[in-house]
Amino acid sequence: MRAAGLLASLLVAALSGGGAAFAQGQPVAKLFSASDVINGTTVSREQCAKTPRTVYVESFGKGICIRYYASGPMKGAAPIVFFTGDVLGLDDKGRREVDPGYLTQAPEFIDIAAKVWAGRLKSPVIFFGRMGLNGSSGWHGDRRTALEVDVTAKALDAIAAKEGATGFHLVGQSGGAMLVPALVASRDDIGCAVIASGPLDFRAFAKRYGITFRTSGARAHYDPMGDVPAIAPKIAGDGGTRLFVLTDPQDSAVPAEFQLPFVLALAKAGGRPVAISTGGRDKDHHALIEKGLFVAGQCVAEMPDEAIVKRWQGRAGDDLPR
Repeated sequence: MRAAGLLASLLVAALSGGGAAFAQGQPVAKLFSASDVINGTTVSREQCAKTPRTVYVESFGKGICIRYYASGPMKGAAPIVFFTGDVLGLDDKGRREVDPGYLTQAPEFIDIAAKVWAGRLKSPVIFFGRMGLNGSSGWHGDRRTALEVDVTAKALDAIAAKEGATGFHLVGQSGGAMLVPALVASRDDIGCAVIASGPLDFRAFAKRYGITFRTSGARAHYDPMGDVPAIAPKIAGDGGTRLFVLTDPQDSAVPAEFQLPFVLALAKAGGRPVAISTGGRDKDHHALIEKGLFVAGQCVAEMPDEAIVKRWQGRAGDDLPR
């Protein structure tokens, strides 16, 4: 479930197309900190307001500063919002550690990536700094919880008000994919929604991997299976949200057995989810970031579901547009 350098994949094309400026006498970018991820950070409303592209929200008695990275005209539009995967895990001795790939990234690099992907997808793009990551305050250990879901929903409201956006399209990878069904269930302004490699039957996933499933308070775990009754009517026909679920059958980080029951439950409840079986590009067959973003762009461009499935079904992990 950890990002395993997945964020870096967003940046490869960007850095090859202009990131070299940082090596030509420009100020050195300040990379993200392992300490901030492991210990969390606190930012006041006043401090938050001094940082570009931030919104301050309150949830469960906590104030959280969410940083986002945007490219393209937002006013009167529905940008594609991307949620990255988790980066905090445990080493062989049970100590907290941060994905090394995350520690090679900086705000300046994500700004470049947002610009490149906005051009590729021909749509405004927002890279959303999840709570405790990428310059947002809070603690990443509170991921996949009621707190993170509520903070994210309120932050999208604040971003819409600040940028003039009229709605959103969503893409989430792995742990970040958990936010997509939560937002579809609770909002009426989601056009296209793409879930990539998400642990969608999270209670079963937690049981398999020895995670204590919390059920109350701000840190209660979110399980998308519980939102099936709310999501199904919204993806049931024309004019509603179009929901795509991308899975690599060989995924060893989040096995398909924890992804596909969600799709089956939605269909049984009357929804019309679009399941795509396609290859992840890493050794764990888990990384579907690029494919998720391309699917979102094609959905926004109103490509029919059947055409999108044909484009991506069965493709190898490294089979991506050039």
